[in-house]
Amino acid sequence: MINPRDVALFVPPGLKKFKLDLFERIGNKVIACGGRTVRHDYDAVIKLPDDVILIVGVSPQFRDAFTEWRARGRNFIFWDRGYLRRVFATWLPTGAQLGVPGGYYRWTLNSFQMQEIRDVPDDRWRALRMDDHVRPWNMGGRHILVAHTGHDYWDVFADRQWTDRAVAQLTTLPDRPIIVRAQESRVPLFEQLKDAHALVTHGSIAAVEAVVMGCPVFVHPFSAAALVGKSDLAAIEHPVYPDRQRWLHSLAYSQFNEQELVDGTLFRLIG
Repeated sequence: MINPRDVALFVPPGLKKFKLDLFERIGNKVIACGGRTVRHDYDAVIKLPDDVILIVGVSPQFRDAFTEWRARGRNFIFWDRGYLRRVFATWLPTGAQLGVPGGYYRWTLNSFQMQEIRDVPDDRWRALRMDDHVRPWNMGGRHILVAHTGHDYWDVFADRQWTDRAVAQLTTLPDRPIIVRAQESRVPLFEQLKDAHALVTHGSIAAVEAVVMGCPVFVHPFSAAALVGKSDLAAIEHPVYPDRQRWLHSLAYSQFNEQELVDGTLFRLIG
C-alpha cells in the first residue's frame, strides 16, 4: 500500500479535457492526503527528492530519467491506458458494450507494465465480465503479425527502427508471411489473428489482447504479455501456450477504473 501523501502527480501539458478532468480529481485526492501535483514542468519532477514517489506517463522528456531511476532504485509509478476494458483503442469489449461502467488505466510501481503473476483472488477479473471473450490457444497459425506503435512510445522505450529490424529478422523464416499492423489500423485485430502463428511487438497492449484472443506472443521482457509469452525472436517457431487464468487475475489487479483512481483503491492495491 502506498500513502498518497508520499506521491507527486505530474500533470503533463496537452491533456484532452476528459483526461485533464480525471487528473484534476486524482490530484485533489493526492493533495487532500498531503501529497502534491506538478503541472507541465518536467525538470521540476526530475528534481524532486527521492522520498517522493513520482507519478508519470509516456513522456519522451523522461526517457533518460526512467533509465536513471531504475538503475538506482528510485520509486516511481507509471500510468497508461489499461490492459483490459481500456478507455478506448481496444479490440476487446468495452465497459459500454458489456453494460458496466468506466474504462481502466494501468498504474504500475517501478515498471512500465505488470512484471509478475501475483497471488490474488479472481474477484476483479470476474467483475470485468470477460470470461466469454478468452479464446483457446491457436496452435496452427501460419503468418506472423507484427504490431507497430506510436512515436511517443518509441521515443521513450526503444527507437523508431525496432519494427523494421524485427521484420528483417523474421523474413529469414521460410513459408511464414509477415504482416505489419500499423498502430492506427482500422482492421480488427481479431481478423488479423485468425490464422496467426504469433504476434510480435515491443510492448504494445495489442500483445495482451492477442493473448486473450488465443494468439501466442513474442514481446520485450517488460511487456505484461512476456509472462505468458516469449521474448527471443530466434525462438519464433516455438511459441508457448501456458495457462492464462492467474495472469488474467493479476492483470485485473494491476489496472483501475476512474472511480478507483480517485477513491484510494489505487493506492491500496498497487504493487
